[in-house]
Amino acid sequence: MTAGATAPTRATGWPVVVVDVDGVLNPDDPATAERLGYRPHRYAGPDPTGKPVTGTVWLHPEHGAWLTELTDAGAELIWCTSWGPLAATFIAARLGLPTDLTVIDVTVAGVRWGHQLKLFDLYQHTGERPVAVLDDEFGGKDPDNARSRTRSGVPTLLVSVDPHTGLRRDDIDTILTWLDDVTGHP
Repeated sequence: MTAGATAPTRATGWPVVVVDVDGVLNPDDPATAERLGYRPHRYAGPDPTGKPVTGTVWLHPEHGAWLTELTDAGAELIWCTSWGPLAATFIAARLGLPTDLTVIDVTVAGVRWGHQLKLFDLYQHTGERPVAVLDDEFGGKDPDNARSRTRSGVPTLLVSVDPHTGLRRDDIDTILTWLDDVTGHP
């Protein structure tokens, strides 16, 4: 745990691990995804705005278990993705995760002026709770902002996932180490 910080309790809020979908759980490169053991899942239905879409989503069968390790270590999983509620229903169900995980309403996304815009919604939602973010797109100013939040007593970790390979075991291990530090459990 960082100097001067206290371990989170139910009163202050358990740590949050925030998960994006595209580029994290659904890599950008289908050929690489297939080589790495991802499996294709056909989606045909409404997008978050209600427009009909179809496409293939590549998901790795181990990712559900990996993300569950984070909850077993004391974190709450939350979705923060343009997939919106579809992350909780379509993606979670295929990974063996609970389908009732919280979904943060992303009002804007993408990087502008050095900031990943959806982080504003995310930080508003998580408040003073420790937060780790699994995403493939951060702005150049986001790491400084995360360090500033951590210095002010809100531990914040940004884990930049390679969008070509998607989530890797090292990304999960990085968060597990951070959780041990934040919660004070070795």
